[in-house]
Amino acid sequence: MSTVRKPITSKPPRTREKVLVILQEQCKECGLCVEFCPKKVLCFTDIYNRKGYHPVTACDIDACVNCEFCERICPDMAIFLANREEAQQAFKAGNLEEGTTIPEFEIKPPESKEKSK
Repeated sequence: MSTVRKPITSKPPRTREKVLVILQEQCKECGLCVEFCPKKVLCFTDIYNRKGYHPVTACDIDACVNCEFCERICPDMAIFLANREEAQQAFKAGNLEEGTTIPEFEIKPPESKEKSK
C-alpha cells in the first residue's frame, strides 16, 4: 500500500509570460548563451549575419523557462525576453527589424507525411 496519494486535479499547462527575442544581426557568436543556458534551449545557426558570424537560434524553445540568464550573460545584448502580447502584435504587424527572430512565433506546423499519388 502506498502512502503517497495522487493529486485530485492535474496541473494546468505552464504558460510563459515572456517570449525569447533574438537580434541575429547583433550576435557575435561568443557562445556564452549557448554554453550557460540551463535548459540547452539555444544553438548556433548555419547562416551568417552581416558581421560574418553564425548567430544563435532556439533549438528547443519548449524547454525555455524564462530564467532570463541568456539576456543577462549576452555581452552584445542580442538576446532578450519581451512581453508576449507586445511581441505578438509586432510580429503579426511585421514591425520587427531585419534579422530579428522570435522562435516561439516562427514554429511551423509539421508537414503532412501523406504521399500524393
